[in-house]
Amino acid sequence: MTFVTGDGVASILLVEDAVELRVLIRTYLEQCGYRVYVAVTVAEMEVQWRLVAPDLVLCDIQLPDGDGREAARRLRVHDHAALIFVTSCSDMAYRIQALDDGGDDYVTKPVDLRELAARVRSVLRRRALRPTSIVLGNWRLEVIRKQLCSPSGATASFTSGEFGLLLALACSIGHAVTRNILLDVISQRSEREVTERTVDTLMARIRRKIPPAAGLMDLPRPVINTVRGNGYRLDML
Repeated sequence: MTFVTGDGVASILLVEDAVELRVLIRTYLEQCGYRVYVAVTVAEMEVQWRLVAPDLVLCDIQLPDGDGREAARRLRVHDHAALIFVTSCSDMAYRIQALDDGGDDYVTKPVDLRELAARVRSVLRRRALRPTSIVLGNWRLEVIRKQLCSPSGATASFTSGEFGLLLALACSIGHAVTRNILLDVISQRSEREVTERTVDTLMARIRRKIPPAAGLMDLPRPVINTVRGNGYRLDML
């Protein structure tokens, strides 16, 4: 089933320099009903990005004239479209960095076309259902900017991976969210490839970034609590 956004079929910008893989992915996604535009280099990606304004960018990381992650970050792709990185690297730190650079998900080579199509549907669906902001008492989560705003005006900015976890907790405030669900949020990968330690590491970073309560002692503030043997819970305390 093709995922539809707005009044039409979702458009995808495919940035891939390997000819055979590019043809295979484009043909398969077009058979799934998507409109697919292609770019081979970072320079072409920048041109197509401005011309097409796609719903999703499927971006190779190692391109002939530069790094796809850096290009996506410079163009602020994730602020306006879903973003899936493609990488042949199996290193965990490298994958986490891809998510921190704004990726909604990543796909490893060699690419399984059916899995890729499923990830495209999942990411587009999550994007379409994502609110623009969430109110947490006197605090506010700004989804597009990936920021947490305090009543005093202080803000904290988060990476894509961090904010994805914080948003999942905020949408279930007061209730525990399991590590398995949080693993799905940041990567949609198996626990063998992205472990619970990844979630714990990102949670520790989120906690450090939440603005202090100075001058707000009488107002509840967001606190992330560990639910032993289960996961995490966001409370207003």
